[in-house]
Amino acid sequence: MSSSDTTEPRQTPAEIQAEIDREQRQFAETLDALEEAGPPGNIARRQIGKAKERSARLVDEARALVLGGGAVRLDSRLVEPEEGSIVVKGDEEVITTYQSRGQLPPEAVILAAGVGTVVAVGVVAWAVRRKRK
Repeated sequence: MSSSDTTEPRQTPAEIQAEIDREQRQFAETLDALEEAGPPGNIARRQIGKAKERSARLVDEARALVLGGGAVRLDSRLVEPEEGSIVVKGDEEVITTYQSRGQLPPEAVILAAGVGTVVAVGVVAWAVRRKRK
C-alpha cells in the first residue's frame, strides 16, 4: 500500500480554503470576546461595581434590620449564562427575592445597638492589644 491510498476522501483546495476561513472567523470572534473581557481595567471595573452592589445590598439589609422597615432577603440564586457566552470567573448574575416586613419592636432595636457597641469596642480593644505586641 502506498501513502497515497487513504480511506478518507480528499478535500478540494476550495473546501480546504473554506474550512480555513471558517476557523479564522471563529478564532477572530473568540479573540474579540476575550479582548473585551480580558483587560485588567475592565475586570477591575466589573469587580468594583460588583463590590459596590453587594455592599449596598448589605447596607440596605442592615438598615432594614435596625430600623425595622424595608425588606428581608428570602432567597438568592445564580442565573445560568446564555449558551455560548463567555463568562469570566465572578461574573455570575444573582437573582434575590425580598419580602416586606413590619417594624421591629423598640426592645429589639436597643438590643441590636447594644450588641453592635459591644462588638465595636471588642474589635478596637483587640486591634490596640495586637498593635502593642
